[in-house]
Amino acid sequence: MLLITVDSGNLLSCSEHGQVVRLAELTVTSGADIYTMDVADNDICFYPSSAGTTASETPMDALLAEGHDPYGDFIGLLKEAGIAVVPNFRVNDHHGSPSQWTAWEREHREWSLGQDTGAWRSYTKVGDVGWREVGDLRQMDFAVEEVRERRLGILREIAARYALDGLMLDFGRSAPFFREPKREKSDYMTQFVRAVRTMLDELGEKRGQNLMLAAAVPWDIDYCTEEGLDIKAWIDEGLLSYLCPGEWFFVDYNLPYSDWVALAEGSSCKVYPMLMSSVASSDAVTPGKRVWLGDGFQEFDPPKISALVESAYSQGVDGIMFYNLHASSFGNRLYPHLRDLIDPARIPSTTRHYFYARRPKYMPTEYYSFGLPDGFAPGEVESFTPFELKEAGEEFSYSILFGSALGSATADFQFKLRDLGDGDEVEVSMNGGRLSADSLDFHQCQPPNAPEFRYAVWRSASGSSHLKVGENVLTVRLAGRDPERTVPVQVGEFEINVAPSDG
Repeated sequence: MLLITVDSGNLLSCSEHGQVVRLAELTVTSGADIYTMDVADNDICFYPSSAGTTASETPMDALLAEGHDPYGDFIGLLKEAGIAVVPNFRVNDHHGSPSQWTAWEREHREWSLGQDTGAWRSYTKVGDVGWREVGDLRQMDFAVEEVRERRLGILREIAARYALDGLMLDFGRSAPFFREPKREKSDYMTQFVRAVRTMLDELGEKRGQNLMLAAAVPWDIDYCTEEGLDIKAWIDEGLLSYLCPGEWFFVDYNLPYSDWVALAEGSSCKVYPMLMSSVASSDAVTPGKRVWLGDGFQEFDPPKISALVESAYSQGVDGIMFYNLHASSFGNRLYPHLRDLIDPARIPSTTRHYFYARRPKYMPTEYYSFGLPDGFAPGEVESFTPFELKEAGEEFSYSILFGSALGSATADFQFKLRDLGDGDEVEVSMNGGRLSADSLDFHQCQPPNAPEFRYAVWRSASGSSHLKVGENVLTVRLAGRDPERTVPVQVGEFEINVAPSDG
């Protein structure tokens, strides 16, 4: 099952009807089973709305002024091509600042979870409007009945207006949904999800359809629970047709989809993990962001997709959902090949590139996910590697999820070490078995607007005796210290490249 979900950006940039048609035609080349585009973010609707606030100050205004409904036209073209359409509703989107609040949001400021600072706080990059801070935003408290009713009114309008196949509730952008204590208020969100399900059932009965209700959710079940999302209750009550757990800012090869498969076991709810289309920030080579890159790792290409899909299938998922895989960016290059890329029978005959550069900690905002300004949330572990080794005898362990059954084949395993001294000795083990270095090559990296530095690439051929399907524990130990080295060795960017099988 192939699903694609994108935000509204491509459609909002259309000022002529022909652009809408071309966007739909390009989208159809994906052959997606289900296509989802944002139809509303909180109170802002990307169609002529009386239940919410119609989006304005975009190129699409020209089409609306001419009497067009670009969203409706786009849906119609996809439906004609046999693609099911499940519009996306961002339940409590965090984009925006107090100056961007709608009139309804301003009128009911007391229901907002935001803080009207109107100023930068800890993120001070020139030009930033402060929306990356949790709390500076338009988000509303779902414990307030009027908030739930306003959101439900918008969803009811969308469902009545368009020939859709269901709705998706997007909880990824983002928490918070409640004031503290958040966990104890989960019944309010369950009431909201239940009301949406009831509305779709009633409409579906009139139309002779079984309308789907989906939820895109943070990949960390415990995080969801703490934020007041009782997803187990939604599944047990039969409210959801499918779930899309994922990470909203960068792909992560270590996400535990098997936990979601177990949560949905015995129900009719399917699990389609959400793969983000960004590997890492394109300028993350700067020292402050802690990810060196320099080798094009930001490119979301077929080898990375094959690895991500292979790992997801090894955990028992039912299909794959791509998030923000925009037609404008990826349509010509990837859309015609997506069905092949997610075909489990074809994956062994492809090259797979596993790339681990993050730690499995769900970061709720772009402020934290981008590692800005210092790469970690106060009191939390860093979201990005590297690990540091200072003195002889120090070591760390890092778990990696791997989806390839290597059999008699071998995979190329490598990682980077920044500031490794010539006299440093490194020992590496995978699942308790020592790996010998086939090579240790030194390179220079010249980041933009930052000093040049040297790094080493440690490489080894690894087989099934070391790497297994599922969780693997990597241990790196500094066996000997270079007395001339004055800074810690930074270790990160772990990669596994799997070649196509002969069969």
